[in-house]
Amino acid sequence: MKVVLVAVLSFFLFSQPVHAGYKAGQLNNGREQIQLDGQLNEAVWSSVEPHTQFYQTQPFDGVAAHVRTEVRILFDAQYLYVGIKGFDPDPQQIRDSFSRRDKISIDQDFFGLFIDPSGAHKSAQVFYVNARGAVMDGVYGDMTGDDTAPDYDFDVATARFDGGWSAEYRIPFSSIAYDKNSKTPWSLLVMRNMTRDQRYRMYSGAVTRATSCNLCFSDPIEGLTNLPSAMNWSATPQLVARRMQEKVAGSPDKQTRSHDVSLDLKFRPTSAITIDATLNPDFSQIELDSPQLSGNTRFSLFVPEKRPFFLEGADIFRTLFNAISTRSIANPDAGLRYTQRDADRDLSILTTRDAAGGLVLIPHTYYTAYANSPVTSTATDARANFRLGALSLGMVATDRTYAQDRGANRVIGPDFIWQMDRNQLMRGQLLMSTTTAHADASGNLVRGPSLGGHAAYFDWFQGDDAWAFSTNLREISKDFRSDNGFFSQVGYRSVNAEIQKKLGRRGMLNEFNVYVGGEYKLDSDGRILSKAISPGVRLAGPYDSSAYVSFSPAVQSRVSEEGSAYSVSRVAAGISASPNKTMARVALEASAGDVIDILANRLGRGGSISASAKLRPQDRLEVEPSYARSWINKRGGSDDGVRAYTESAIQVNSIVHLSAQDTIRMILQDARTTRNRLLYDTVVVPESRRSVRSFVYTHRTGVGTATYLGWTKTETEVPGFAGKKEQAELFAKLSWQN
Repeated sequence: MKVVLVAVLSFFLFSQPVHAGYKAGQLNNGREQIQLDGQLNEAVWSSVEPHTQFYQTQPFDGVAAHVRTEVRILFDAQYLYVGIKGFDPDPQQIRDSFSRRDKISIDQDFFGLFIDPSGAHKSAQVFYVNARGAVMDGVYGDMTGDDTAPDYDFDVATARFDGGWSAEYRIPFSSIAYDKNSKTPWSLLVMRNMTRDQRYRMYSGAVTRATSCNLCFSDPIEGLTNLPSAMNWSATPQLVARRMQEKVAGSPDKQTRSHDVSLDLKFRPTSAITIDATLNPDFSQIELDSPQLSGNTRFSLFVPEKRPFFLEGADIFRTLFNAISTRSIANPDAGLRYTQRDADRDLSILTTRDAAGGLVLIPHTYYTAYANSPVTSTATDARANFRLGALSLGMVATDRTYAQDRGANRVIGPDFIWQMDRNQLMRGQLLMSTTTAHADASGNLVRGPSLGGHAAYFDWFQGDDAWAFSTNLREISKDFRSDNGFFSQVGYRSVNAEIQKKLGRRGMLNEFNVYVGGEYKLDSDGRILSKAISPGVRLAGPYDSSAYVSFSPAVQSRVSEEGSAYSVSRVAAGISASPNKTMARVALEASAGDVIDILANRLGRGGSISASAKLRPQDRLEVEPSYARSWINKRGGSDDGVRAYTESAIQVNSIVHLSAQDTIRMILQDARTTRNRLLYDTVVVPESRRSVRSFVYTHRTGVGTATYLGWTKTETEVPGFAGKKEQAELFAKLSWQN
């Protein structure tokens, strides 16, 4: 027994893949310098052994890359330098589009660095650059993909050479979170993307599409020693000036002006520790949230975080449940955050003071309710994650305490991720909550009895070149609540599973997969919420195209506690592709069949359709239109087939690139919902409309240093219920980082 325990422990602690690695060369300070021009023509680059072994993952797995890529690494006392040369048999076809920061897309030629200073193969800082020199950065995790919200201070230049293009990165060590004293070497995975008649996705490690751990194929960087750990800091003051005008039908016009000054501070006492503070932050959003169809849903919709202060260490807060969602902090006036990244653990603690007036989600089994916080509150979130080889153990704790003794909400619980091998993964999380803040009859939070609840999650995935299996189990008690997180539904238990057969290449298709998925979901009293078996087909082909068709022939679904479960049949399909540089990406999705009209609690016939595109009619112009529409027709009786409900949303996002630092962004956004009140037994709003017009000029000279000049106009109208309301805002936002 003792031998078995030792063997199991050794597996957890030491089972990591072994690779040949990169070799980093050290610059002779004062004698050797890199001119950042993208050309890699300094003699010192030639003295470094290149990494040239790349593997193709798309369109085909398990084959050597069909084009040559060379990666070299240098460093000095301040910077990490990475030089990449990408050879191309037809350089005229290189897609080098203009792009805003963090907007590089898969239709372009680009390089990506996945730098993992811990060497644990769990997460990495990512630094992308396309052939034009546009950049994208953030944090990557195999479970979450890219999070491009964080921005890091780094420089990169690109250039052309006979037979391809090249890039030179210069990344300050102060922009990388690492433990200087760790004996584990850094890991690096390099990705190269090129899209022609196919999308060619290549990695410096033998990554496969079946793997659940891309970072497991990272290679160690040898020779990266005696790294700096000096203290550094930055201050980013911001000035925002606004002029707002409001017009409401039947009321006098209102005009207001405001000027606000805020300050963000960042202090790094060591290379592993970052302390962030904010005073009177301005959280106005330069980027608009994309419109979402919400007229026929019972539950609140999730909105991602975009505010800069909350982005440091945001990946540490991400768990299987949305136990921490900083968008729940509606209007903070001050905040403090501590983040530490060591070789074997991550830790982040955030506390903020949130102003009164914010909405608090009160989830239920069949709908999401809201309560108003009439007082200030203090929100505190903490998350720790410990790496033990293939196993990660974590703990999350949150607290929301409301002023004037109006109660509190607290959540705590462990989680784990076990990367059993490169193709097999097991995860779980358990949360326990205690709540004494409850909504009274007027919808305000007041102190009440202490209620406890729990939320449990477990999933397992295994896949190879022929098959893929996954299962997911959840149970959330009806009294569970997380005021610092995002839970739109509680009081249920569910099991989801899918089995997929991979039939491989078929003619012009790169992939041909068939699958069967299923769901079984009960409420706390044992009633069926959802029961479904859904077979389908997934395809992938040339021009980075993909398509799917899914059938749901006999779904049972319940939308209210009093009603019975409906039997629903639906079919859904979608297709997307990257035809050429001008039509960079197009996508279309549609569904049709039975639809439950939530407001009427009845079954109807209807469907939905959504379409989007990324167009580049000229080199400096991007146009991104999107359209979504859903509808329900009454089913049965004398009104059979009559339209009961329609909702649509359209957005056109246009970007003009005046230069690498200057852009003009214009957004037109319209949403409309209509209902036939003759087909409803209750009072309904027959029509509501909302439109947004936004114009923003941006001049960005670096991370934290930018100028924004913008105008936004919003119009809303609910005929017969609320008159037309117009709100216009003219603003200037200046931020500069010292």
